[in-house]
Amino acid sequence: MIQKKDIIEGLEEVWAAWENFGSELSEEEWLTSSRCPGWTVKDNLSHIAGTENMLAGNPAPENSPVGEHIRNPIGTANEHWVESFRNYSGAEVLEAFKEITSERIEVLRNLEEEQFTKVGWTPAGEAPYGRFMQIRIYDSWLHLQDCREPLGKPGDEDGKSAEISVQEVVEAIGYIVGKRGKAPEGSCIEICLTGPIERTLNVQVEEKAQLVDHFEGEPTVSLTLTSTDFLALTGGRNSAAQYVEDGRLVIEGDQELGKQISENLAFTV
Repeated sequence: MIQKKDIIEGLEEVWAAWENFGSELSEEEWLTSSRCPGWTVKDNLSHIAGTENMLAGNPAPENSPVGEHIRNPIGTANEHWVESFRNYSGAEVLEAFKEITSERIEVLRNLEEEQFTKVGWTPAGEAPYGRFMQIRIYDSWLHLQDCREPLGKPGDEDGKSAEISVQEVVEAIGYIVGKRGKAPEGSCIEICLTGPIERTLNVQVEEKAQLVDHFEGEPTVSLTLTSTDFLALTGGRNSAAQYVEDGRLVIEGDQELGKQISENLAFTV
C-alpha cells in the first residue's frame, strides 16, 4: 500500500481532472454512451459520487435497478447510486460529485494512521482502508478514460493518479498473466508500456507467474502498447484483437501465446 499522503494527492488530482473535464461538457455529451455497457458519461460520474457517498456512511438509495450490464452484487450496489442520479442533469451530478469529494478529502486528511491501516472489506478482499482508497484512484481514473475516449477528448493520461492506476494493475500482473492468460510454465512474458507511464514488466512463470527484475534469456513473447491502452485492456474495456489490427498493440515472439494473454488481460470485477 502506498503512503497516505500520496493517496490523498492522487485522489485530489483525479477528482480535479473530473471537475475540469465535466465543466466543459454539454448536456448532449453527458448523455453520450461511455466504454462501460449501459452507462452514459453522466452515469460514470454518478457511480463515483455514489461510491464516495457510500464510504461517507450515507444510506444506499431505495430503488430497483435493472439492466443486462448488472452482473454481480457489486454491480447492483453501484447501480442503486447511479439510478438515484438518473433524473439529474450532468451539471447537477457534477455539483453533487464536487460536494461529496470535497467532504471525503477532508475526512481522509483528518483520519488517524490507525484508521487508515485498519483492515476491512475492499473490492480486492480484506485489506487496509488505505488500500481501498488506492483502488478509488484507479476506479476514478479509469472511468474518466471511459468517458474521454468516446467523446474524442483525450487527456489526464499521466500524473500521479495515472501512475497509481498503473501500479494497481502491476500488483495483479502475476494473476493476470498466469491465471487469466494461462501462460505455460517456463515462459517469460515481457510487457512494455511505451508511455505516458513508461514501464517494462517481466513476468516469469515457474510454479506460478510472478514479476521479476529481468530474464536470463530472451522473452517468450513481448507485448508493447501505451500505458493508457494497457489499462483499458486490463480493465476489460476494449478488444485486444482490434488494438493489434490498429497497430496499438504489437506482439513479438510467440504469436499464439501473445494473442492468448492479450485477449485475457481483463481482471476487474
